[in-house]
Amino acid sequence: MSPVTTINFGHPIDVALDIAMNYLDRTGQANDYWETQSRVKSAIIVGWRKGVSHHIRLANIGIKAVEQRLFVNSQKRA
Repeated sequence: MSPVTTINFGHPIDVALDIAMNYLDRTGQANDYWETQSRVKSAIIVGWRKGVSHHIRLANIGIKAVEQRLFVNSQKRA
């Protein structure tokens, strides 16, 4: 009988950051990549500190932080 192998996908924060940045980059919402990444990281860390531990939920928190900022900025221009 072979041993069960586990796959280490990394820390949920790192996985969430990868998911969020991949989504934002592919949808063209990461124009200033480093600024966007910083905003996403900050939002994910806040979510983590509030007790959110699932990587998909953390990624969604990061994505929403960027999308809400883009929406507010577009409303100011109008």
